Amino acid sequence: MGFFKSRQEKEGPEIQEEPHYHHPLLEIVRIVSSNNPEILDSARKCMKNTEKYYQYHMEDYEARGMSLKDSQASLQWIGCIDLLIRHQFACECDWCEELSGFLLAVSDLKNVKRHSLEIEEGWFQPRESIPQWCEVLDKKWEKSGYVMAAFDIDSDSYVMFLCQKNFLKKLTALAESLGFRIDLAMNM
Repeated sequence: MGFFKSRQEKEGPEIQEEPHYHHPLLEIVRIVSSNNPEILDSARKCMKNTEKYYQYHMEDYEARGMSLKDSQASLQWIGCIDLLIRHQFACECDWCEELSGFLLAVSDLKNVKRHSLEIEEGWFQPRESIPQWCEVLDKKWEKSGYVMAAFDIDSDSYVMFLCQKNFLKKLTALAESLGFRIDLAMNM
């Protein structure tokens, strides 16, 4: 009985390495959503039948200026990112967002709350930009092992998410394999 107890206590980190998904976008969603089964199920639906998913979420796509004429890969990329935003695993801020809006968006992220990461308004200069504010967070959260990363969606907004620093290289490579970009938010 003691063997099983000690084995359970040793069980892994919050984001487990398994199962890996064969499609890079599903693996990205898995990592960013902390293995959320509901989000993964919706992402699979987006991948399996992109046109049907588009029809169901047409308003969201049209708000981004997208249509079925866009590539399937782009529709899947944006569909999965919007899914992460809806479930508060990512947040989107306009390039000219004020500090108060940025702080509210980041502090509402599920993973920021889950890991009780501190955010103090006094750390920031209101006249700076989102990448500069993200750099401040990266420095403040350095010991926790988390950074603010971002999806490049080819727009003037920033789509940011909390990322374990040791997963950033993998996420960057997965996005590049699809022809897209994930990087530190301070580099966007």
